[in-house]
Amino acid sequence: MTRFGMLLGTMLIGTSVGWGGVTATKIVDSLVDSRALTIQGRFGRAINGLAFQQDAVVTHGECQYVGYYDGARRVCLARRELPGGAWEVIRFSDYDFQSNDAHNTISVGICPQDGTIHLAFDHHVHPLHYRVSRKGAAGDPENVTWDASLFRPIRSELEKGRPIRITYPRFFQTPSGGLQFCYRQGGSGNGDRMLVDYDPEKGVWVNTRQIDSRQGTFKDALGESRSRCSYPNGYTYGPKGRLHMTWVWRESAQGSNHDLMYAFSRDGGVTWRNSQGGVLGGPAGVNTAGITVARISRAHGLMNTHGQAVDSKGRIHVVMWHCSDDSLRAAGAEPGEHRWGPPAARRYHHYWRSTPGDWRHRELPWVAGNRPKVFIDPHDNVYVIYATRDSAAVLANGRLRRTGDLAIAAATAATQWTDWTVVHREKGPFGNEMLGDPNRWKKEGVLSVMVQQSPKKEHEPTPLRILDFTFQAGQ
Repeated sequence: MTRFGMLLGTMLIGTSVGWGGVTATKIVDSLVDSRALTIQGRFGRAINGLAFQQDAVVTHGECQYVGYYDGARRVCLARRELPGGAWEVIRFSDYDFQSNDAHNTISVGICPQDGTIHLAFDHHVHPLHYRVSRKGAAGDPENVTWDASLFRPIRSELEKGRPIRITYPRFFQTPSGGLQFCYRQGGSGNGDRMLVDYDPEKGVWVNTRQIDSRQGTFKDALGESRSRCSYPNGYTYGPKGRLHMTWVWRESAQGSNHDLMYAFSRDGGVTWRNSQGGVLGGPAGVNTAGITVARISRAHGLMNTHGQAVDSKGRIHVVMWHCSDDSLRAAGAEPGEHRWGPPAARRYHHYWRSTPGDWRHRELPWVAGNRPKVFIDPHDNVYVIYATRDSAAVLANGRLRRTGDLAIAAATAATQWTDWTVVHREKGPFGNEMLGDPNRWKKEGVLSVMVQQSPKKEHEPTPLRILDFTFQAGQ
């Protein structure tokens, strides 16, 4: 027995696979829920596990937490004692999730200082749906009753008297054990990013501020645009307490993405600086000097919301997919012919900022799958998780597609990340974009990846699992 129950639905594996300089070992395969929700909507099929969730899987102390919707369309929060305890699930009955919009995911945040658990869910330019636990819920898990009474009622504001409408909620922890919340205010191609701080002593949110802006004029060969929104790859604290953010812009005109942007903050996101260290002087905009670190044309099918991580030397690494003139030519397509580029022309691109502050780039040598996430070990080896390209299974109405396998790729710091290789492939088909647990990775070197089986028919609930991996890189 574990403290929370028996190892029901958990398999201890210990299977190793290796290529090149890295060996991957799957150590645990754990069933969170046998009947998790799938959808069939305008914006996608998955609702549990999408690239803009920061985060859906979070470890604090000896417990891991997962936020998801179950087959009965309830907001759920599961926890297990690590490494292989049984999952306990709170299924909230006071909220009716009705959407088939893949934007409307769940994000989970945990504040280490006071042990509160925060949930934000069901948004696509909608009023905030937010609830928080009592203090100590995550800090003292053995002495709390794991049920809905642990949480306060749903509310539509963070700061008192300031109700908000949001999209893409993100929680992330600060180096001091605090918590921050970021969201988009406004719509696609016409929105601003806002950042808020949680005060664990008072248990309140404070200091809402704007960190980027829709304003400015952008011109290229496709035309002129006068408004936009950012799509961040993440918000990540690195050495010396620096907060790093990278993003692409989506223009209101033509609705396409372009360019890789970068800024960092030394004071928790109050003051932002460009890649050369210059102070921005206000929210980052399309015409702000020094923040554009890689020019990527709107004609190259750049996708938004990928992955980033910071290594031990404070170098930020980003992996995104887009096309190039060469990959488009090989696929028999022209630049700008397809909004996201034909699938055969998509490639992952690794961008990273060197210690002196210049940016470097390498194209990975295979066709991209879905949007990747990035993890870096203490030796600065880089790992990328993603789902491989969709398979060909389609329902008669043409809407449902079965997606691919979980793939884990790696590149070693010893080669300056030139030896990219797929080191593990987990047979699917899985319907989600791959999300990992950054807290457990940083603490234990165990990569927990959330996967959900692809449905065989529309809206069919399917198993949601957590797969745990360790890695050994050759020195």
